[in-house]
Amino acid sequence: MVHSQFIKTVTSALDLSKTDAEILKALITKKSGLLISEITEYIKRSERNVRNRLDLLIKKGLLKKEVEVLSNKRLAHKYSLVPVEKIVEEAKNHLIKKIGKLNNLLHFND
Repeated sequence: MVHSQFIKTVTSALDLSKTDAEILKALITKKSGLLISEITEYIKRSERNVRNRLDLLIKKGLLKKEVEVLSNKRLAHKYSLVPVEKIVEEAKNHLIKKIGKLNNLLHFND
């Protein structure tokens, strides 16, 4: 319950999509991180869509990507959440920017 409330609040504060919320939910339950194939299987989305959303979430500072060597000696990327405190800070900063834009609208009409 706490996880779902956290995801819902962060998703709303950062204007994230439903797919983004599903990715965050998958990663919050698997603290060790997930491969793209695991995420696509979990949320039932195409690999291309998941890759695009993961790139966006990394740019927003919510995820980290690490290289992992698989049992067949191939390299793969594993995605995991950054610490919760950093996610909350990103959401807070995003909301502060939105408030600043609203304040600018007030002054624009003066």
